[in-house]
Amino acid sequence: MSDTVMSTRCDGGAGRIPLEGSAAIAQALDGTEILLLTETWEEAAPLLAAMEAPRLYDVATKTVAFGRLQDTTLATLAIGGCDKANTAHILTCLLQALRPLPALVLQVGIAGAFASATGGALDGPTPRLGDVVLCAEEVYADTGSSSPEGWLSAEDLGLPIACRGDRELGGVFPLDADLVDAAARAATCSPRADDGAEAPRVLAARCLTLSQVTGLAAEAAALQGRWHALAESMEGAAAAHVCALYGVPFLEVRGISNFITDRDRSAWEVGRAIAVAAQAALAIWGAFAQDPPPSLAAWREGARHRGEDASGGGVA
Repeated sequence: MSDTVMSTRCDGGAGRIPLEGSAAIAQALDGTEILLLTETWEEAAPLLAAMEAPRLYDVATKTVAFGRLQDTTLATLAIGGCDKANTAHILTCLLQALRPLPALVLQVGIAGAFASATGGALDGPTPRLGDVVLCAEEVYADTGSSSPEGWLSAEDLGLPIACRGDRELGGVFPLDADLVDAAARAATCSPRADDGAEAPRVLAARCLTLSQVTGLAAEAAALQGRWHALAESMEGAAAAHVCALYGVPFLEVRGISNFITDRDRSAWEVGRAIAVAAQAALAIWGAFAQDPPPSLAAWREGARHRGEDASGGGVA
């Protein structure tokens, strides 16, 4: 998410069935094939609308919906709240409980785009409001230290952030390139709303995660110069981090709601960004359910050998 005034419904769990402990979560959400992750109710709404008669649960104050997605797939939709800790919290609660693990964690929301950024390998089209960004690599952009010599990243400082195999990731989380490419192809074919708006483009690039939303052009220029990224949010790297720890396939799709420059909230297009992100996410899973990319199929086969079969009918 990129600093919105959207609601997380702090209502004490009204209307939701409480799930306490991993055993209760596992029983209620048994058979989950895809785990959708959003930060707010507004971002979740179009995904919730695509679920058949979802049941709503309360997991440690956070809303979790369970039902069939697009009439076929058993899906869990978690509304985690804003910022990294909330995302890591709900995702850990669910991944620790769910066995088999879901075939995919798909984070869906909005993001700000660097006005000077370009798509792909930074040599493609300039992003526009309402475009879709698929994260190719997530970065904890504010984990590190300032110094008289300049910014020192987590990797520069040797901070232990997350290990994958025998490699310390240092706060940078590359996503599976083949999975991102397949998702980009599927998202490009997603249906468009008949509202006269220009069709969104799908851009794949590095994304940043910061707890402080960038609201100054000078700060944006410094971040862009340091990281050469396309977009920023407040949660993406936390989700990538937890999925890396559990070894679960992860994708992040966001609609561009604003440019990262001197803050002008009146120029943001949040509703449009939410809509295109949800359309892209549903198109991605619809395509994957019919024809899973090789890397996703390989992960599932490995899960079977580990005794964590993620089968369930949506992806074969």
